[in-house]
Amino acid sequence: MSNWILLFLFLSFLFISCTSSSSSFSNTTPKCSIQQTLALLQFKQNLSSINTMYDYGCEDWLGSGYNPILINWNTSRDCCDWNGVTCDHSTGDVIALDLSCGMLQGTIHPNTTLFRLPHLQKLNLAYNDFVDSQLPPDIGSVSNSLTHLNISSCGFTGQVPTDISHIHKLESLDLSWNGIDLNLEPHVFISMLQNITVLKELSLENVLISSVLPTNLNISSSLELLNLRNTGLQGNLPNNFFKLRCLENQTPCLRFTGNIPSEISRLPKLVSLDLSSNVIDNLLIKPHIFDILLKNSTF
Repeated sequence: MSNWILLFLFLSFLFISCTSSSSSFSNTTPKCSIQQTLALLQFKQNLSSINTMYDYGCEDWLGSGYNPILINWNTSRDCCDWNGVTCDHSTGDVIALDLSCGMLQGTIHPNTTLFRLPHLQKLNLAYNDFVDSQLPPDIGSVSNSLTHLNISSCGFTGQVPTDISHIHKLESLDLSWNGIDLNLEPHVFISMLQNITVLKELSLENVLISSVLPTNLNISSSLELLNLRNTGLQGNLPNNFFKLRCLENQTPCLRFTGNIPSEISRLPKLVSLDLSSNVIDNLLIKPHIFDILLKNSTF
């Protein structure tokens, strides 16, 4: 009988120890800092909620019962538990904000507190109503952390800041469908292609660039998706434009002229190619290159 009592006591002690350790662990899990909580709440102050999903299929995607994403952003709970907020579990730092289709309306001011989140890696504001907002010039303040930025279909206007080409960790950038009032200076565009060496996805559809591409343009070899439709770019296709061996989707839709270089046939991962809306009479692809392209690519 004494052995059973000892076994019972041992198991009880083990249970209590495990429960205590679990409780201790949960109590020591880092929480969102006061500074980052305030930064998010100040960002919220300039926004209001709208009753629709901003007409981009968001309702079909999220369902009609979806509520404005900022509905639970308040001090009654840790900011790491707020909708759309992702934190680093080991530090409590905000590392991602996904507010896409968030039913948000308002203005993103130049001094927005969004870029006071020093560890922010991913920011997605797509499909909200930020008409007449501009990308803050101090966007470079997150150059050491930001890897993904999506402000597509938000109504942003003005110039894309020069500092965007200095975000050297950027892997994905989507500025598309903000209307022709969003402009990207040619030198910033070229600097972006050359300086952001880890860039994999770049979508600038309907962003006004209006420039002639230099023939000696160096492009990051990491690109997998490139969308330059309706940007106003024109000129001859650069000789090294199709040396991007990782490129899977190519939709330049530029006003290119001249012969398409033979390098186009050396893209083993190419699954989509759109050269529409060019000056077709002056954009030529030689028959033998076309045959090789069809043979080697994975359309």
